[in-house]
Amino acid sequence: MIESALVLFRKDQSLLPVIVVIPGDPLILSWTFERIQRFLFLSRDDLSVNTEHRAGGDLTAADLLALAKEKPLFGPRRLFWVTQAEKVDGLLEKGIGQALLSAARKGNTTVVLEMGEKKASLLADIFPVFRTEPSGTLRQRQAEALSWVHILAEKKGTRLENGVAETLLRAFPEQMGQISSFLDRLSAPESGKIRTVTREDLKQHGLEDPLESVFRLFDAWEANDRRLYGQWERFIDNGQSPLSFLSLWHRQWRLYAIAREEIRSPSDVEKFATKNRIPPPVAEKIRKTARSMTRKTLREGYALLRETDLSLKSGGDPSLIMLRFLAGMSFLSPGKWERHTEKIRTGR
Repeated sequence: MIESALVLFRKDQSLLPVIVVIPGDPLILSWTFERIQRFLFLSRDDLSVNTEHRAGGDLTAADLLALAKEKPLFGPRRLFWVTQAEKVDGLLEKGIGQALLSAARKGNTTVVLEMGEKKASLLADIFPVFRTEPSGTLRQRQAEALSWVHILAEKKGTRLENGVAETLLRAFPEQMGQISSFLDRLSAPESGKIRTVTREDLKQHGLEDPLESVFRLFDAWEANDRRLYGQWERFIDNGQSPLSFLSLWHRQWRLYAIAREEIRSPSDVEKFATKNRIPPPVAEKIRKTARSMTRKTLREGYALLRETDLSLKSGGDPSLIMLRFLAGMSFLSPGKWERHTEKIRTGR
């Protein structure tokens, strides 16, 4: 079974002699490495002398077994970390896994095999396997990413007020390195004290909750107002990326689709708001817009979102790509079709 590396941060978690780590987010991977070191070594002096890194391409399974059996020279335990472990010749052969477990126990060594998910899954019946990036459904990824943000805050000696972690993730979707850099800009907590970071702190340092700007953005889109392009420029000026903009638009489009199919009564609006963590007035506004949209409109919007995402990730000019996207979405605006259906006044 492949689990999140969050499991390793539980207070009662124990560490087996051999584990597998799937690399993902670089910052989460580095935290996991530090956490494993803390499991093994009480003294900072032991961290470097008892930790050894090797590349999988330089080892065979026999080499790995021999290294795992060696007794530590400078302490009671040793950490042996193998990068690109899928390249270790013979590692996946029958019996090697159990032999490696036995060797590591005898040598008082902890072996960490860092390897890609495809090969790691083949070892999941023998060793615990941990993934170092959020995974699963959108809701599962969001919940896991929130946990990682709170761990990051703890490592910086801060505590996040309710809603702050969510705002950071909306501004920097699953980008822990950027969240870390932003939190570093905040004043450091006093020695021995934990500082509480508020949403006001974020605003004072130039970070606006993307949801606030996205409300204005969709107000402009729904009315087929040219200010839509101005809201896009403001979004970028606030330090957001085209991909994060597209992510927010995809979320909104998903809400339109769900609202169109599920909301039939006022009680449904309340359920929809609670389920999707949005204020009831916003849920009602989404409901009204969704009623004016057809399934054909929703399908065309999804197609445009997919095409734009692929174009951005293929290295095209972001400005041109996003202008084309906005023009396409303007054509799908409910406001556009409302204007087309208004009666023409002839003055007669």
